[in-house]
Order: sequence, then C-alpha cells, then structure tokens
Amino acid sequence: MRILSLYYHHHSPEVFEKMIKWAIKRRYTFLSRQDFLAWFSGNLEIKSKAIYFSFDDGWKDNMLLIPILEKYNVPITIFVPVLPLIEGNYWWEYVLKKHKSYYYVNKIKDYDYKDFVVEINHLKKNIILERSAMTFDELNTISHHPLVDIQSHSYSHPILTKLPQDILSRELKQSKSYLEKFLDKEINTFSYPNGSLSEREISAVGEDYKFAFTTEQAYPKVGGNPLTIPRIAQTNDYWSNLAKIAGTWIWLRKK
Repeated sequence: MRILSLYYHHHSPEVFEKMIKWAIKRRYTFLSRQDFLAWFSGNLEIKSKAIYFSFDDGWKDNMLLIPILEKYNVPITIFVPVLPLIEGNYWWEYVLKKHKSYYYVNKIKDYDYKDFVVEINHLKKNIILERSAMTFDELNTISHHPLVDIQSHSYSHPILTKLPQDILSRELKQSKSYLEKFLDKEINTFSYPNGSLSEREISAVGEDYKFAFTTEQAYPKVGGNPLTIPRIAQTNDYWSNLAKIAGTWIWLRKK
C-alpha cells in the first residue's frame, strides 16, 4: 500500500487545500507523525493509502493552515529552526534582498563556515526586513493545536555539511534543548536544512534524534533508515505536485 511523505515550505492555502481534496477523492487517509513513524518502523499496519504532511522552517503564514487542518482533520508536523524565530527572518532572505537572485543564495551555501557567518552577519547589520518567521507566541499557539506537531530543523538553519564538528553538534543539541524547554515536550525528530547531509551529519543527528527526514524525492518504505526518511517536495504549482507524486517529474528532469 502506497504511503506518501510530502513536505512544503511557503505554501498557498488554496493549493494545499486542493491537494487535500485530491487525496480525499482518491481515498487517502492522513497520518500524524507518530502514526507515520510507527508504520515506517514496522510497528503499525496501515491498510489504506495514506499521506503524511510536513512543513519546513516555521514561516509566519503557516498560521493560515489552521482552518484548513480543522476543516479536513489533517495532522501536520512543522520543523522549525530556532534562531529565525528569535530574529524574525531566515538568512537567505537577506541575500535575496541584496542580490535579487537565488544564484547568490546557492553560491553562499557553498561558502566555508567562517566566510558564511561573516557574510550573513554583514548583511543582517545593513538590511532591514519585514518579519517572515513565526513569533514565539505564534509558535506556542500553534503547538497547542491537536493537529499540529512541532519538531527540530536545527538552531540557525545552516548548511550542515559546511560546519566544523563542534558547531554541527551544537546546532543539533541547542535546537533540541531549546524547543523541549519552550514546548515542554520531547523533540526526537529532525529535518535536515537544505537537505544537506553526508554520513557525518547522519551520525551526528543520530546522537540526539531518533528519526530524521531528508529531501530525497522518493517513497518511504517500512524498515528504512530512520535517520534518512525520504519526502517528496511540494510547491505552489498543483500540477507539478501531482507529477512529483506520480514520479513523472524524474522523467521530465531527464528530458
């Protein structure tokens, strides 16, 4: 039976609702993180087609999801990085504000850690942005909703593969401890920022978390590696989303 793991960043509420309607029409059920992970670990049998939804980053507009979740009784997980919620914005927004192009965002992702920190701190001192991340009051509100689960997306949303070992460990531990203290709940699941990982990052994540989600565009399978669970990326393009779910995006990318 096909189980889908789908994830979003920014979203259009209308497109997200359209995807939910698509799933209902095709008799998919909706899984919480706990049920999805129980199935993935081989501890829960699911006899129907099902979908697990997650959202990365904790954008302010995630608050608009609540009426849709309630309308269709759909559970989700939001993976949040701590520092953007404290400061109000994500590091790549400063890059985009200055350069107006994702080319430079991708270029900076490849910087050495020290050069990355220097560049981003310089941009933060010279650029003022309107807040785009949730506030902690909003995080507290949404985290108490029975259909919303909050888990970790690192502390500052860095490129993990570029971090020195001590900084990598600190990013993972600080996020977990901060969220556990603020939310008064166990944080045992992680989402890799930018999908950047190697065996080193997987091993480091395993020291603090039981489960972790990647950006690998694939269907999850029972008994897979709990620290490299795949997810299919979703966008604000409804037809592109369906192509990804069907697997035809792989063929299209090869053309």
